[in-house]
Amino acid sequence: MREFEAVLSNLVVEVGGLYAAALGGVDGLMIEGFSRAQAVDLESAVAEHAGLLRATRERYAATMSTPAIQEWLAVGDPIVGYVRPISDEYFLLCVASPEVNLGQLRLKATQAADVLKGVLS
Repeated sequence: MREFEAVLSNLVVEVGGLYAAALGGVDGLMIEGFSRAQAVDLESAVAEHAGLLRATRERYAATMSTPAIQEWLAVGDPIVGYVRPISDEYFLLCVASPEVNLGQLRLKATQAADVLKGVLS
């Protein structure tokens, strides 16, 4: 678990505008999380995004003939949710400000997801 925490905390520190990051299961349970914003309820965010990810996968499989989703972004105000699937069972969730640098977030989240995938296997 310390490895997960190190990866997540580094991600949050490295990406400006990123409030929190979590490793979640598609079952809706948070495995590990790191937040620098007290207002972010990561456990609830993981549960909500897991449901959305499952539904999106099902809809894409049915209508677009592709259940493989590489990244998923929900832009709101004042929160942006970014999901990077790690495997069929796990995903990386990032919760950010709308001012987050999306290019930097995507790059750093991809790198973090690769490290997390290695730790999980």
